[in-house]
Amino acid sequence: MPNVRFVLLALASPLAALAPTAAAQDVWDDPGGVETDVSFEGALVVAPNADEVVLGLAKGGLSANYVLSNGAIIGAAGGLEAQYDNPARAGFAGVFPPIAGAGASPGGAFSGLGRGDAREERDLRVSLETAYLYIDGGYGEARLGLDDGIATRFFEGGPLLFAHSGLVNPALDPSGQVIARTDHDLTGPAMKVSYASPRIIGLRAGVSYTPEADRQGLDRDPARDFPGTTRPEIEDAFEIALNLSRRLPESGVRLRAGAAYSQADTRFLPDPTLYGTVETWSAGASAEFSKFRIGGSYLASNNGSDRLAGDYSAWSVSAAVPFGKLEAVAEVAGAEDELAGLTSDSWQLGLAWKPLDAWRLAAGWRNVDTDFLNSAAPPPSTGGSRKGIVIEITRSL
Repeated sequence: MPNVRFVLLALASPLAALAPTAAAQDVWDDPGGVETDVSFEGALVVAPNADEVVLGLAKGGLSANYVLSNGAIIGAAGGLEAQYDNPARAGFAGVFPPIAGAGASPGGAFSGLGRGDAREERDLRVSLETAYLYIDGGYGEARLGLDDGIATRFFEGGPLLFAHSGLVNPALDPSGQVIARTDHDLTGPAMKVSYASPRIIGLRAGVSYTPEADRQGLDRDPARDFPGTTRPEIEDAFEIALNLSRRLPESGVRLRAGAAYSQADTRFLPDPTLYGTVETWSAGASAEFSKFRIGGSYLASNNGSDRLAGDYSAWSVSAAVPFGKLEAVAEVAGAEDELAGLTSDSWQLGLAWKPLDAWRLAAGWRNVDTDFLNSAAPPPSTGGSRKGIVIEITRSL
């Protein structure tokens, strides 16, 4: 699809350098004043040995705030994004070949992974990812609209080599084999209401409610059906989360941590007994010292499976050592999905470089091993080991 790649290259690379700087009017201390902000980010991923050699994304955001006489801030924010991801695994969700002799199977309510004979082919996708109203004051912040859930917003994890094409929670996946997800994104950018408390001694609490997860987001798409099968619908989703960000005064070490729990009802009309309540737990933390950073994250979900064994779990651990504007990063990650019958272990090692504040270049060697549970050998076209060089260029404003 050269035309698709051309569009994304134009969005994510050369034009990024010509994008206008963010426009802002700093009037936070002036009641009645308005502040506006415009942001842009583009990314280009090149993986010569992968199934998809060139991937990319471009996203822009706009927000406007109004300061009330009591100091509270009301505002609106929105974000539009375009992606060219791996066509067979666009947005992380997707199908893998079925076990020999078995037909297609529906996917997990959380993981979004299933088994089927037909592979998907999705090209350039564009989506309104956020569009919400908010009020922020001394009693915390409330949001209403299209937005991430509180569990995703409060997520913490280790340092990353790649901002968008990592071993865990990838927006772009050249190999199509990464199945590790710890960011606790259950509902995607569906309509929801959220509340986050003020941060007290570094600790913040939050809750969100999503009546129906029916929005097709780019990195989380709970409303998407697989070829030849369907997925359960997610309704009445409640999320609670805690987030800690604190610098220890004596040592100067920065600690960050997050923990979350979510629960939602599922509905699967072809077989109402197959799915039930989906419950998910997650936790992550990082520590930043003067000479290195380290952290990790873990998630466990029953995937909504009520009648069959279908638990999903994922984890990631990473460390980074800075050398001026360079940073060496090492990561390991793994995941297992009993419902889809998949397991994966992966690692990568590389360097990230920030020559300027708005530019980030990263390159590294990656090895991803994805295997099929209860199967003698994976089909030759998928599964097995995927290894090679990955390069990511990011431009932000």
